Amino acid sequence: MEVEKKLLDENKPLEALELLKAILPTAQEKWRVHELIGACFHDLCDAEGAAQAYFNAAMTDKFLRSQRAHFSNYLFALHYLPQLDAPTLIHELKIYNSLYREAEILPPIKKSAEKISVAFISPNFCDSSAARFYEALLTDYDREKFHVTAWSLSSEEDLFTKKIKRNVDGYFDISETSFFEAAEQIHGADVLIDLGGHTEGGSTLQIATYKPARLQMTGIGYFDSTGADFIDYFIGDEFLTVHDKIFTEKILQLKNAFAFRPNARMIREKNFRRAFPHKNFTFGSLNNFMKLSDDYLLAVKNILDALPDAKIIFRDTTPLKSRQVELIERLKSFGIESAEVRRGENNFFTDYSEIDLILDTFPYPGGMMTALALYMGVPVLNLCGELPHMRTGADILRIADVDKLIVYDVDAYIKEAVELATNRAKLAALTEKISIDKLTDTKSFVENFYKHLELIV
Repeated sequence: MEVEKKLLDENKPLEALELLKAILPTAQEKWRVHELIGACFHDLCDAEGAAQAYFNAAMTDKFLRSQRAHFSNYLFALHYLPQLDAPTLIHELKIYNSLYREAEILPPIKKSAEKISVAFISPNFCDSSAARFYEALLTDYDREKFHVTAWSLSSEEDLFTKKIKRNVDGYFDISETSFFEAAEQIHGADVLIDLGGHTEGGSTLQIATYKPARLQMTGIGYFDSTGADFIDYFIGDEFLTVHDKIFTEKILQLKNAFAFRPNARMIREKNFRRAFPHKNFTFGSLNNFMKLSDDYLLAVKNILDALPDAKIIFRDTTPLKSRQVELIERLKSFGIESAEVRRGENNFFTDYSEIDLILDTFPYPGGMMTALALYMGVPVLNLCGELPHMRTGADILRIADVDKLIVYDVDAYIKEAVELATNRAKLAALTEKISIDKLTDTKSFVENFYKHLELIV
């Protein structure tokens, strides 16, 4: 399959997909083919195809460890699909949990005599969307009460990694360590906080299954239940987890589940940003193109039809040309003409000076991209759903004191978008209401988080 991999590396997913489909019937290890097919669908922004491919990989793999990884990829991809509902997700999470039926458990642990030992585990500790929400927990904690360590499944480092290393009590690279050996090294912690969930093939969960800590929790870096009975708590708040029937975990209910900490570049770009009025109203959609559901694009079509002089800018989170080409073709099929489709680039900050209103994607909205837009002074219209991953964007708006930018059905979404585009005074008033201080109040967030830990440890 070297030819197919090479085509993927060259961003030629259609060519790779055709070859992979041809070799699938006679392939010795079908799961490897399905895994690559999933990668092709990712590069083509086909969420349904990706989910099916990862499911097929899990069903055809004979090794339990990689079955778990495929199923985590499948669970993650499911969240892009509009048809995902609570009963379906609950069912699939039960299947995932069954893959751990023979997992070995490390001996029980006694509570630490002095400081509370907190171990954070992540696929990596490089700057990322998730890092903008968890950084303060690893840098601003009370060192008199807590002993904090960071455990990375990657040897990759950047400036953010170096910052974490300087601030925690211990930093450990476990990229070359088996899952069981990593669990043995962590063993003894009072609390293990999983920042990965089902991202990166659920590798962090495959360590947590050995119960290296007395209490284990997930959240912040992942937006939903893991379904794993060895995870005790999900880090949330009342708004995010109001429909909590899908959770196998108890809810560690904070006042707010998120606090956004901008990095140095974000601060610099905000300071240099100059908003200016646009002759034609400009909407923006700066999320991963996998989040652009048909229902969302139909709503965009209806909004633009009601505003003949308006346009929308789509910006992907990856630089892949294949995804840009696919979206251009999809927009044509929807009859959306007043649109500009951009690939992911480091200079995307300039978009914020061009955009009047972000149309958040649904049913899977932005998280960090919602918080960043608000931080940059650009309002975000959100359609809030029931499942936790459908509520992250709305929760961020709530925290920032702009609840009026949250709606609960498609008709209201279209109506409000048109209203804000034609009533600049109303839009300006809502923009003025954005509370950056509350959105970025990491001090209160850290205090509230660790206070809750003290209560349950």
